[in-house]
Amino acid sequence: MPENRENLPKHYNPEEIEKKWREYWLIEKLYHVENPRKEKKFSMVQPPPNVTGSLHLGHAWNITIQDIVARYKRMEGYDVVWVPGFDHAGIATQYVVEKQLKQEGKTRFDLGREGMLKKIWEWVPISRNSIKTQLQFLGGSVDWERERFTMDEGFSRAVREVFHRLYEDGLIYRGRYIVNWCPKDLTALSDLEVEHEEEKGKLWYIRYPVVDESGQETGEYLTVATTRPETLLGDTAVAVHPEDPRYKHLVGKKLKLPLVEWKRYDLEGKEVDNLIPVIADKAVKMDFGTGAVKVTPAHDPNDFEIGKRHNLPMVAVMDETAHMNKNAGEFQGLERFEARQKVVEKLKELRLLEKEEEIVHSVGHCYRCKTVVEPMVSLQWFVKTSDDRIRKPATEVVEKEVIRFVPDFWKKHYLHWMDNLRDWCISRQIWWGHRIPVWYCQKCGSENVYSERSFRDYLEKLIFNMYANQKIGQIFSSDEVISYLKSPNFVHPELSNAQFYEKFVFLQPLEFLKDEKLLRELVDKTFVRIPLLKRIGKEIVGFVPHAVYMLYYNNLVGEEFSAEELYRAYKEKGDLLTYVYEKVLNGIKRQEVFESVKTLKEWLEAHTTAGGCKNNRIFFQKVSDRYAAIPDLVEEVKYLVPLKCRKCGSYHLRWEEDVLDTWFSSALWPFGVFGFPEVSVETERKG
Repeated sequence: MPENRENLPKHYNPEEIEKKWREYWLIEKLYHVENPRKEKKFSMVQPPPNVTGSLHLGHAWNITIQDIVARYKRMEGYDVVWVPGFDHAGIATQYVVEKQLKQEGKTRFDLGREGMLKKIWEWVPISRNSIKTQLQFLGGSVDWERERFTMDEGFSRAVREVFHRLYEDGLIYRGRYIVNWCPKDLTALSDLEVEHEEEKGKLWYIRYPVVDESGQETGEYLTVATTRPETLLGDTAVAVHPEDPRYKHLVGKKLKLPLVEWKRYDLEGKEVDNLIPVIADKAVKMDFGTGAVKVTPAHDPNDFEIGKRHNLPMVAVMDETAHMNKNAGEFQGLERFEARQKVVEKLKELRLLEKEEEIVHSVGHCYRCKTVVEPMVSLQWFVKTSDDRIRKPATEVVEKEVIRFVPDFWKKHYLHWMDNLRDWCISRQIWWGHRIPVWYCQKCGSENVYSERSFRDYLEKLIFNMYANQKIGQIFSSDEVISYLKSPNFVHPELSNAQFYEKFVFLQPLEFLKDEKLLRELVDKTFVRIPLLKRIGKEIVGFVPHAVYMLYYNNLVGEEFSAEELYRAYKEKGDLLTYVYEKVLNGIKRQEVFESVKTLKEWLEAHTTAGGCKNNRIFFQKVSDRYAAIPDLVEEVKYLVPLKCRKCGSYHLRWEEDVLDTWFSSALWPFGVFGFPEVSVETERKG
């Protein structure tokens, strides 16, 4: 014993000791539980840090508390499953990469969507690996064998599933609503993504002339106080409190909107008068300013609600970059704060500015780029959080103390928040994130939500997920599918993507993921075939021969066919054919060939071995009075992910460009990492 003590180092070397044991823990997989006992399991998830940089002391504090819980439960004999992972952090991550592009003198629009996503996927592992090393140095007893990412194949699948369910239940909808808009990042923000700061500003008192029934000024004025005079150009009313004695005589009368001598149009394109009504609404505070407020429904959340109650038109006066639009008349093209100065100058010139006061008020900023947020009415996607099916259960669990707040005073804040919930805007006008799984019909305009629940078997589910994750296109080849499935997985590079699907997505082995020949056969049997014909010289073969071959390859006509049979098949499947080859051929020509049996037969005759086309464009053999394809002319066969309009049956669908708010997926983290929507030991309800 004395000899051992003498050999001990005089000073503790954390770098050496921690490195040794950290590597031992990882190699031995000490905290991995492959099959937790159902009756003695304890599962929890690490709140995923954003892949935007590195950890800070707050993360260290959080991990330490969780680690204490995990180790304590192990001491109690539980099989502890503690899942680590990382958050894709939509706006934040795209912002970091856009800053890098800016240094190169480029923007995301220079790269395009596909190029920008490729750039972000290159950046994410750099940040992810840095954070992962930090987490391992902290010594948290997480199960790295279960590491996940909020945009991995399984989690993306869970996000689409929940979106689909909520949409079918009427809890997700698309509509015009007032949103927080960042004019720099060009996206809507949730209320939680807006940071409010106290700033010095001004309160301008503006005089609105009262007019009589003929529209002539009476000499009386109604003075309105505002912090944003540039938005008066979009006013459609002035509101007062119904019990305010100062203005009761004016309710129902009209005012002449200052400065506006030009035509304005609402969001529906209807012309809006510059004579605006005085309305009574209890939302007006009699003790603020003059007790009369300008109502600009398109640029203020409170005004938006007033506008809905009184059916007021909505006149937007700014574009998405916060520059004044054509409704701003002589101020069109000005940046909003420059327009503010010009509007104030003009009001002074016309003696319509009564006074201005210095004030301190709260101003909302984008949490990421710090730009002042602009409220705007926009067509967005929302979760109906105001619905009692969402709000009531979330309220009751706190009221009944199923969930308790510590300290207790936060309970009051929470319940007040729940009582005043606005619907949650979940769409973001960026490219990095979970693309909203909605396809709009170009024929009838209806919305079509797709998730893997729309498909029957696991092959169809797999191919749809690959497409929805933007790993393959809607038109794909077997080689592309196999190449992706054989590639190392992003989260677990020790696994192929096929193995990741089995272990973390479908939670079961699938024979076609192990047998390449079987996979090719099943793809060919299951999906619509799209033959691509060889070039003739340097020329790409056009739509008509491709359409005929596609009908033949999908058994819609026999090995030998007549013009009449082709005509009938085309009439049935023309929508599909035009959709496919508009994509494949970048546009189609000569559709008129299919207008009648006569024109089709004439074209067939001219392009057969017997017809002797002068340009040597021979596509068919003549068999008596019928025709047959020439298989050697087909260079490749691709396939189609079959999405079509549920209302009219058209294949002409357009995928929604927007992505989901990061918090939509973050809320699913505790379920998605355990295999939802598949049922696992961790996701089963107790009792």
